[in-house]
Amino acid sequence: MNVKEYLKQGRLLDKKINFNLRRLQEMKSGICSISSPQIRGDKVQTSPDGDAPFVKALMRVEEMEERINQQIDMLVDLRKQIDETIHSVNSDEYQMVLLYRYMENRTWEDIGNALGVGKSTVKRWHQDALLMVKMPEYPIVIRNVW
Repeated sequence: MNVKEYLKQGRLLDKKINFNLRRLQEMKSGICSISSPQIRGDKVQTSPDGDAPFVKALMRVEEMEERINQQIDMLVDLRKQIDETIHSVNSDEYQMVLLYRYMENRTWEDIGNALGVGKSTVKRWHQDALLMVKMPEYPIVIRNVW
């Protein structure tokens, strides 16, 4: 894994968390539309394993919530490590470019406006900054967090 791939992990994980939060909301909305078991005489509507349909849906919601919480924990740890890694760069301008790009997900133009320089300068500083970054001894690597 190169420096750029390492730094981009936070943005990717953040997008995955947001995607899963949207899915979770859809799942919760779907639970509201699941019908309850109907009692007609001696017959009770259940799934083949005996649970009411909403029980499985609730279990899936609970599993998704746990997965999202794990992803958030990973993101917090990763962002802390990335922040420490960026602050190891010996130039304030380079640090700011990296922080804006990888911690705040800003565009090149936005970074240039914030720093009072042009887009080409920001890109040059970014390339120079990447060469100065020292990867952590034990970098957090995000794999298969879906």
